[in-house]
Amino acid sequence: MPSKTARSTVEVKPQAIWERQARLSLSQNGLARALDVTSGHLSLILSGRRRPSAELRARMLRVLHASFDDLFYVVHPDE
Repeated sequence: MPSKTARSTVEVKPQAIWERQARLSLSQNGLARALDVTSGHLSLILSGRRRPSAELRARMLRVLHASFDDLFYVVHPDE
């Protein structure tokens, strides 16, 4: 029987996002609007209960003037 291949996942660094948000004087609602998501969805992402899509990650990098490593990290499954 074929086994499922475990995939790497991208996790957010909430503290880094909050710090950049504060530097840019953006409330969570303001950041959500700039990212074109609801504040509830952004809250789920920042709490780790949801992961942002590749498209949303790209918008986050642009809006927050950051590099990938500033806001995210990759989790590789144990082999």
